[in-house]
Order: sequence, then structure tokens, then C-alpha cells
Amino acid sequence: MSATARQIEFTEEDLAGSKGGAYAELDVPADYEMVLVSTEDYDKTAEKKSKGWLFKYDVETPSGTTVPFNVYLSFGKNARWKMVEVLEAHDLDLSEGVQGVDPASIEGDIVGGHIDYPRDDEGEPTCNYREVQTVFSLAEEPEEDEEAPAEASDEGDEVEVI
Repeated sequence: MSATARQIEFTEEDLAGSKGGAYAELDVPADYEMVLVSTEDYDKTAEKKSKGWLFKYDVETPSGTTVPFNVYLSFGKNARWKMVEVLEAHDLDLSEGVQGVDPASIEGDIVGGHIDYPRDDEGEPTCNYREVQTVFSLAEEPEEDEEAPAEASDEGDEVEVI
């Protein structure tokens, strides 16, 4: 059975957020500055998928329009490399063992992001969708006399070790 026809009101914001429009202004593949505007938890285990953190970034296009990109960081062991890549891009000092990480503490940070189309084994785009493929730090190596950024503390809070 076909989907039911409906009357739908589209706002200017809806249209600006489409994958065409402002997204088409982004030359790809290319590197862009990305602002981490928010972080939130996600849980798709009911759908037999993962749970983790969702990092929401904004990228400014050449005309000054801002377009959003989402980066999902799964708590799963097989995806831990991606979490490490993104957290290190935000200049968090990670070390072996259990440590507290507070994603809210890095909201507002600016990092670099390599944006491209998903590609097949031959390097051809598989669709017209643009995605963040890697995240990297824009910071220079700190001088020895510079203070290290404050690390998240989990004192007093019960923390689930993932």
C-alpha cells in the first residue's frame, strides 16, 4: 500500500537545512573549520544498534550560511577508534585506563573536519550526501610553559565504565 498524501508546511529553516542549497556551496573533498554546537546522548539499542554520544557541528559555507553535520560516537569496542580521534581533535588528553570525559566541557570548540561524499572502492561517490569523514585538531602543540586544559572530573558521581 502506498504512503498517504498529506498537506505539509515547510519553513525557510526546513528548506535551508536540506542537503542541497547551502550544502552545495561546500567544495568536497575539503577541510573545514567546524564548531561543536552541542552534544547529547543517543540510544538506538532498541533498534539493535548502538548507543553513545552525538556531536553536532556547524560549518560555515563561503556565503556565510551555516550547515549542520552530526558525528555519532558509539560506545562500542569496534568504534572506539573514532571516539578517540574526535576527542583528541578537541585536545583532550586521553590515556590508557578509565577516565572521566565530559562532552559538555568541549562544546563551543572549533576543530577541523574533512568533508566528502561517501565513496566506493574505486573512489567514486556513492551518493550526493556529504559527511564528516575525519576530525582533527586545529591547535598548535602547546609550549612547555602553557597550562594544560582542565580535565573532566567524575568525583562524587557514579559513572558507568564503558
